[in-house]
Amino acid sequence: MFSLFKRKKVEPVEEPPKKVEIFFDDSIAKAILVEIKKEFGLDYERQEYITFRKLERFALKHDIYDFKKLSAMIQSSQTLKKELINMLTVGETYFYRELGHFEILSKHMEQHRVSKILCAPSSSGEEVYSILLYLFEKQKRVDFDIIGIDINSDALESAKEACYSQRSVSKLPSELLSRHFEKRGDGFCVKQNLKKSATFKYQNVFDDSFETLGKFDIIFCRNMLIYFNDNEKKLLLKKFRNQLSDNGILFLGHADIAFIPEGYTKKHTKDGSYYIKSFSNI
Repeated sequence: MFSLFKRKKVEPVEEPPKKVEIFFDDSIAKAILVEIKKEFGLDYERQEYITFRKLERFALKHDIYDFKKLSAMIQSSQTLKKELINMLTVGETYFYRELGHFEILSKHMEQHRVSKILCAPSSSGEEVYSILLYLFEKQKRVDFDIIGIDINSDALESAKEACYSQRSVSKLPSELLSRHFEKRGDGFCVKQNLKKSATFKYQNVFDDSFETLGKFDIIFCRNMLIYFNDNEKKLLLKKFRNQLSDNGILFLGHADIAFIPEGYTKKHTKDGSYYIKSFSNI
């Protein structure tokens, strides 16, 4: 006999989700940072606790629940390693930061031929375009090559795009913004006449391939050395000296080093300090 009533559909019983074990061992995180230091020179010892917590958030974002697995995955996946380095090296920057250095550069160019400038790191391009803007306004020319290098691939892509937020350009005079930028939505994009003068390249300064970039008349390396210990700083400063032309100038950040590097003479002006390549103690 058929029932006159429609049978009620029985819903399948769902298995309760398995509890995920989360185990972040700081000793393994330390080993990860040691490997990063070996490959990229980045030293997070003074910010160790904060960096461990950044590694945790990065791991959880990728459904990784322990540092041992994270270590294995970044060794086997260059894509994941690149993303991790991008996360660790992201920094806030803006146009016309430490403006006095640009004035020193402009005065130097009145007496010396400058054909090639390096910015290391270039981050998302604010420093590179700041130099171009300042020198164009001061000297009405950009007859030199400027190269920005970085190990953060996301930042390099942003530099090539050259579009910035209101906050990034807040220190620029309004007339300069209107002359050299195009308004796009809520942001500002560098016009092609300056954009075409900049080149951006993925480059680890500790790799031997750094030497293939050739000689530079000016090197900007501001606020990067704070991530290195003194031995690594000295090694990098020696590499920079080898890449500088005979009248070369090196600009560093205020907190980058607490010593006078070998092979340089430190100069002080009302606009700031800088280092020139010397030969007396080599």
